[in-house]
Amino acid sequence: VRRVCDSPLFNALHSAELEMIVCGEQELDFSQLRKNAHYDGFSEDMPYIVSLWQLLLSFDVVQKKRFLSFVTGSDLAPVGGLQELQLVIQRNGGEPTERLPTAHTCFNLLLLPEYGSSSKLERMVTTA
Repeated sequence: VRRVCDSPLFNALHSAELEMIVCGEQELDFSQLRKNAHYDGFSEDMPYIVSLWQLLLSFDVVQKKRFLSFVTGSDLAPVGGLQELQLVIQRNGGEPTERLPTAHTCFNLLLLPEYGSSSKLERMVTTA
């Protein structure tokens, strides 16, 4: 502990800066996550992807933290906010399927089957 506390770097930071480095951004603004999202097998203007984002934007804080943890391995936004994440949403098959979405957290990659309805999309995403 003494080595860290006596570090010139530690002494150069304000408490708010240190908190941001340790705890990440507190606000989970999924509209910022959406702006930097990339798609493989989908396009951002597809009705299916529009439905996905409507669902994600409707989540409460607890659901947002769960989703973020599912796709990134952390329920915290990085320093600088969710716009710093490079979320990739990749098509992973289609109907008929009962496969849940999966994720590769090291790559911020969501493998998402193309479900036949918005209600099934919501059920599968919230279950995963």
